[in-house]
Amino acid sequence: MHPTSVRNKHVLGEPAIDPSVWMKIDFDSTKKWLYKLNSDEIDSLVKMAHRYRENYGDDPNTLLKTTQKDFDLGHFGRKLSKIYRQLKDGLGIALLRGLPMDDIELIDVAVIYWGIGRHMGVAMSNNPNGDMIGHIRDEGRDYNDPNHRGYQTNVTMDYHCDQTDIVGLLCIQAAKSGGLSKVVSSISVYNEFLSRRPDLVDVMAKPFCWTKHSEINVDEKPYYESPIFNFLYGKLCIAFGPKHIEKGHLLDEAPEMTAMQAEGIRLMEEICEDQHFGMILERGDIQFANNAVILHTRESFQDWPELERRRQLWRLWLVQPKIRPANPYILQWRNGVHPKGTKLKVTLT
Repeated sequence: MHPTSVRNKHVLGEPAIDPSVWMKIDFDSTKKWLYKLNSDEIDSLVKMAHRYRENYGDDPNTLLKTTQKDFDLGHFGRKLSKIYRQLKDGLGIALLRGLPMDDIELIDVAVIYWGIGRHMGVAMSNNPNGDMIGHIRDEGRDYNDPNHRGYQTNVTMDYHCDQTDIVGLLCIQAAKSGGLSKVVSSISVYNEFLSRRPDLVDVMAKPFCWTKHSEINVDEKPYYESPIFNFLYGKLCIAFGPKHIEKGHLLDEAPEMTAMQAEGIRLMEEICEDQHFGMILERGDIQFANNAVILHTRESFQDWPELERRRQLWRLWLVQPKIRPANPYILQWRNGVHPKGTKLKVTLT
């Protein structure tokens, strides 16, 4: 099915027509998802960063006090509007390419990234440490541990969406090898799921238990509940994260996962792999995704031996209620990962 500008009223058990419905062949035949910075746009962004530093200095934590008005995008403003429309009423995924990482300081990169994000939404904390720009890198964690997250490892992750409306991933350093980014239209996945196993659709529209990865306050349960298929105000909004769900149901306080729930998750993963599009994130690339309509993953990677060359992405979680109705999965984290007493911060390394 080729992308369309038409959207029907999404109803459980019926195919969804939506601009975010696309197949791998659609990505192979179009570059509508790819946005390349030209020299005027780069110049505008670099000047924006320099003006910001002149006014506020080089402490990245000053970014926390900013508003959209603090960032004049100049020539880049029109392209960002196109990117946002692509996320909201288009494919749901966009890649911005061409940030001159070797020609500007890391603080400039942070200002530019934050400024772009500030025009798209409001940033939220990524982890219990209060990081407003998350650092995606291998920290030697165990992906199977219910208290660890996949982005802290170098292994192949499962198809998932992040816990906010829009996620941004800026490639600071690429891996020595591997680390392919895979994206798939979750609305297309639903349509194929409905075609193959209509008997399981109702199961996927009922609550699953998701782990909180111990990112909780003392008075909270270690898991929360959310369906995978969410029909909200006539729009399908999908939440998916097999590891989050499996770890949630393994908690002592949670019910065991049923055989039908497990079967539905495995089928979702199979369809994702069948339909995905793979893209290499180059140094300076920024990938943006609408988490209600896009699932993504990353293949395993091998890092460079030098610490300064090791793979690292910067992650922005952006709240933008207008982009799609928020399902329970996203609403759970609406204020970010922010246990009591956590101090919000922006760090560069």
